[in-house]
Amino acid sequence: MPVIRSLDAKPGWVRWSGLGIGVVTDAAGFDRHFHDADEYWLVFEGRARIMSEGQEYVIGPGDVVCTRMGDEHDVLEILESPLRAFYIEDELRGQRRPGHLHRAQNADDD
Repeated sequence: MPVIRSLDAKPGWVRWSGLGIGVVTDAAGFDRHFHDADEYWLVFEGRARIMSEGQEYVIGPGDVVCTRMGDEHDVLEILESPLRAFYIEDELRGQRRPGHLHRAQNADDD
């Protein structure tokens, strides 16, 4: 199966826990969070100031943001809207919780 159109249709050997296209037009609508998986953003439109693993970066088309499992990331400011990126969340590990996780709700993760 060479084409994946949804996570439900992925081959069994693909271990991704999430994928899709993320669109951010306002940084206030994005939340600082982490995952129980490594995550990759492949930026193809827009520019933004982001935070990943405690470092700030300005990103734009052609950049790949790589955030390790358990490290927080956030969109701090949109510089050219919209920011569009294809994202991939790798295989769930550790506690294997899906979705966006937040330090205030998961205090034992520090």
